[in-house]
Amino acid sequence: MPHITLQCYPKGLNEQQLQAFADDLTTFVSERLNTPAEYITIDFQELDEQAFKEKVWDTKIAPNADKLLRKPHYQL
Repeated sequence: MPHITLQCYPKGLNEQQLQAFADDLTTFVSERLNTPAEYITIDFQELDEQAFKEKVWDTKIAPNADKLLRKPHYQL
C-alpha cells in the first residue's frame, strides 16, 4: 500500500492539472510496483522556499542524502 508524499515549491497547478498529475502518478506507481491503484495514496504539499528548506531539506534530504533513492543535484 504505497503512500507518496510530494513536497515542492508552489507549481501553480489548477485542479484539473493536479488531478491529471495524481492520475498519471497513480498509474505509474501501480504499474511499476504491481499494486492496485485503489491502494495508492498521494499527499501533495506546496511549500514556500523557507518552509521547504526547514521542513524538507534540513530534516529529510541533507541528513539522509546517502540513503535517498535519487540524490539531490542542488544545494540549499
